[in-house]
Amino acid sequence: MLLARRRKWGALVVVAGLALALTGCQTEYRGHDSGIDGTLWRQIASFEDPLNRSLYQPSVNEPVGYLDSLQGERWSGSVASTFDLDLREGGVVLYDISSSESAAELSVFIASGPRPDVPTDGGRDYNGPSQVFTCYQVETAFSPGVATSVGRVTFDDCPAALVELMPGSAVFASGEVFDG
Repeated sequence: MLLARRRKWGALVVVAGLALALTGCQTEYRGHDSGIDGTLWRQIASFEDPLNRSLYQPSVNEPVGYLDSLQGERWSGSVASTFDLDLREGGVVLYDISSSESAAELSVFIASGPRPDVPTDGGRDYNGPSQVFTCYQVETAFSPGVATSVGRVTFDDCPAALVELMPGSAVFASGEVFDG
């Protein structure tokens, strides 16, 4: 009886997986050649590009001023404080922010906002997630007389409290999806 029950559940899992694969729904996007929808990619870029200019070409050469210059909502990391964030139209959330005399570190969450009801770049009807989101960490080192050094560490997932703000049809896209 136990073996029959396991087979039944196994068959259900296989059928559900096939149904998901056949509908064209993606559960996440990874890598530069991920196949992400061009409209959603551009929506993320509309938030990420201005942030990247501030991250990688800072107007100040010290950690506190650098962090203060970055545009985006600040999140303390508590579940209760997520209710203060407004990502209905997409946006940038900065969290896990810290600094020392010569370094700054922060994590970034970017949500695309709702995808408009337009065809794909190839002219077909769109059949995919309503939104995408990504997150990563940025580490910046400051030294007198030397160009600022900025590095990025991509994450495999985002904080659950921030993901909960996304609609159920939104999916994760790793940071490298938006490189290039």
